[in-house]
Amino acid sequence: MQLSKFNALLDLEIRASDPICAIVAGYLAYFIRFDTLRMSSFYAVALVILMLATLAASMFFKVYEKPLGERSFEQYCCIAASWTVGFAALIALGYLLKVGELYSRAWVTLTYFLGLALMATVRQAAVAMLWYLRRRGVGMRRCLLIGATESGLHMVKQARANPGLGMAITAYVSTSYDHGIPDGVPSAGSLRCIDEILDRGTWDEVLVALPVSAHRAIGYALDRMDERVMTVKFVPDMLGRQLINQRMEDCGGIPMVTLRGSPLLGHAWILKTIEDRAIAAGILLMISPLMLALAIGVKLSSPGPVLYRQRRVGLDGKEFEMLKFRSMPVDMEKNKAVQWGNAQAKTTTRFGRFIRQTSLDELPQFINVLRGDMSIVGPRPERPMFVEKFKGEIAGYMHKHLVKAGITGWAQINGWRGDTDLVKRIEYDLYYINHWSLAFDLRIIFLTIFKGFVHSEAPQAALAKEPRP
Repeated sequence: MQLSKFNALLDLEIRASDPICAIVAGYLAYFIRFDTLRMSSFYAVALVILMLATLAASMFFKVYEKPLGERSFEQYCCIAASWTVGFAALIALGYLLKVGELYSRAWVTLTYFLGLALMATVRQAAVAMLWYLRRRGVGMRRCLLIGATESGLHMVKQARANPGLGMAITAYVSTSYDHGIPDGVPSAGSLRCIDEILDRGTWDEVLVALPVSAHRAIGYALDRMDERVMTVKFVPDMLGRQLINQRMEDCGGIPMVTLRGSPLLGHAWILKTIEDRAIAAGILLMISPLMLALAIGVKLSSPGPVLYRQRRVGLDGKEFEMLKFRSMPVDMEKNKAVQWGNAQAKTTTRFGRFIRQTSLDELPQFINVLRGDMSIVGPRPERPMFVEKFKGEIAGYMHKHLVKAGITGWAQINGWRGDTDLVKRIEYDLYYINHWSLAFDLRIIFLTIFKGFVHSEAPQAALAKEPRP
């Protein structure tokens, strides 16, 4: 089967599977509730409205834009969000038209959860089948790599490790910009022989992985490919620069590549805001008795205010006032040089030491989240004087301010907190920003329950590992 036909059929099957799952869920729920499959017209109309609302929401969340094999869990979370929005629209419409009493609540609830389960099952089966086929070469794009630069070598590793990408790099063209030899990929020759190489091989795509400064080599390669019908993609080698949320844009017909930017744009910003406010409000409601008890403990442990207010740097490098339960005596830092880290040497009250070690002193930061100063998940904020110090010492330090500061984060649940390696912490923060998704946020929040509270202030060199999920 031709590659284009395979991809077209795959896309069609995935787009059709979700509405089919919705219909099956609706009829199955109707059978469970009413013991018949002969659905009344009222329920049939509701099911059609639900499907249309879900379809509109899936377009908003861009559910089908990313290839099936890439980040399948994140894609399912988008489907679940679309399904939830569809149900919310259906319920809102029923309320406005005053017809809600015509429908069984059991049917609505069953349809919702059965739809989620069916969509998850079908999508997981589709991903498993896709990986099975691609491991056997079905639906794979045969790619020629021009340039074994850092980006080129990284592309080879990613294509080999993730069959879901659908890329098989079968040969590479050596250049004067190479950084090594791709493991397991044969050389097709040098760039000077590009005409001969292209004539004797059949590739679906050509990947040009050269530095932006190599304009002559890039122009020469593109000129030779102008005479042939083939897909060409540019994989710029940025000489080890940290790329954050890189993407291609069109500006009045002129292509632009964003090298660094916030991932929280458009609907992503809306999702993140809803996530933060909803979770913060729910947590504050649940822990209000605990916060009252902690406030009393702080007040009884030493004279002074219950809350400690400190200037920190957050989104876009702007300062805000972060709240904590006070763990030190009043004016402890007055007339003293403030030092980064070395938390164990700081004077705390007996109760303050307890709430610090258990991170209970940070609970008032949920108020910061409600106020919009912080997020639930994000890089930890730092004090202004330390930001000025570290931005000239640590590569990419200021990139952490592309998103709001967080109460917890990918670095924190991996042990990089307190007096630990700040360079490694920034590496984890930037990984989080570059791979942000709603599913990633929820995973970090879940892991924080087990890893993010009780901690030691000692360095944790044993945790020096790659910041991958």
